[in-house]
Amino acid sequence: MKIVQISSAVLACGALLACGGSGKPAVDPAPVPAPAQEQKVSLDSAVDRYSYALGMDLGKAIANINVPLKMDVLMLAIQDEVDPNRPVLLSDSASESALQDLLLAMQKQKEADEKAIAQKALDEQVAFLAKNIQDSTVKVTPKGVQYRVLKEGSGIVPKASDKVQVHYIGALLDGSQFDNSVARGEPLEFPVSAVIEGWQDLLQVMKEGEKVKAWIPSELAYGAAGVPPMIPGNSLLIFEVELLKVYAEGPADSAVAPADSAASAAPADTAAAAEPAKAAPADSAASAAPADSAAKAAEVKPATEPAKTAETAKPAADSAAAPAAKPAAAPAKAAEPAKAADPKAAPAKK
Repeated sequence: MKIVQISSAVLACGALLACGGSGKPAVDPAPVPAPAQEQKVSLDSAVDRYSYALGMDLGKAIANINVPLKMDVLMLAIQDEVDPNRPVLLSDSASESALQDLLLAMQKQKEADEKAIAQKALDEQVAFLAKNIQDSTVKVTPKGVQYRVLKEGSGIVPKASDKVQVHYIGALLDGSQFDNSVARGEPLEFPVSAVIEGWQDLLQVMKEGEKVKAWIPSELAYGAAGVPPMIPGNSLLIFEVELLKVYAEGPADSAVAPADSAASAAPADTAAAAEPAKAAPADSAASAAPADSAAKAAEVKPATEPAKTAETAKPAADSAAAPAAKPAAAPAKAAEPAKAADPKAAPAKK
C-alpha cells in the first residue's frame, strides 16, 4: 500500500473515531451516540487542512463500502503500515486476496439490497393498485392497466398496427418524474406495437383526442429489472397520456406498393427486350416455348448469342425467372423491421 493512501487512512479513521466511531460498519445506518469529549482539530495551517481533506476523501470511499468493517482493525493496519518499527500482519499477496474477498462480498450485498428494494416496491404497488381500483372513476384495460379518463375523445381507436402521436408525463409511485414530453414541447410519434405492453394495452382502449391518467403494473412495463437508475425494479409507472393523433395503417399500405409495381414492371420491360428471341434458330425457340411468362422475360444476352441448344437455353430461362420474383419480395421484407423493431422502450426513448 502506498504511503499516501495509508496516511489518508490514518487521518480518516482518526476523524471517524473522534466523531463517535465505535467499531461499527462505516455504512451502519444506526445512529452513533455523540462522544463525551470531542477532539479539537486545528485547521490553521496548510498541513492541517490537506491532512484533514485527505481524511475526508478516504472517509467518503469507506462510507460507500456496503459490508461490515472493523474500524479498530482498519486503524491498526494503517499504523502497522506507516510505522517502520511495526510488522504488518499480511503479506502483499494475502492482502490482495483479502481485497478480492471484499469486492465479492460487496457485490453479493449489493444484489441482496437490490432484491430487497425490488420486493418492497412490488409489495407497495400491489397494495396501491388494490386500493386504487376501489375508486369508481378508475377503469381497467383487458391486461390490467388501471386508468382514469381526464378528457373525453371523439376520434378513432388505434389498433396494434397503427401509428400514434401522444403527449405524456411519466412518474414513479413516489411522484418523481422520469420523462415529460409536455415540458419538452415535443409530442412523440411511434407504432403502437413498438412500446411496452402496458402502453399498447392502454392505447387500444383510448379514442383520438382522449387524455387519461394511467397506472401501469411493473409486469406490463420493465419487470423486476427496471431501467436503472431512473426506473428501479418492480416500479409501478404512472402516466398522463393524451392521444393527439392516430395514423391508421398508413405505413403498411405504402410498403406494399413498391412490391406490386416492381413485380408488374419487370415482365413488361424484359419482354420488350426479349422480342428478338422469336427470330432465333429453331432449337432456342423450341426450348423457350414451354417456359412461363417469367422465362419469356429473359435478358437479352441469350437471344443475341447464336446457336443456343435446348440444354443451354433452359438454365437461361430459369435464371431469368428468379430476378423477376426478387423485386416483389424484397420491399416486403424491408418493411418488416420498421414494424417489428419493438425495442420495448417507454415513450421516453425517442
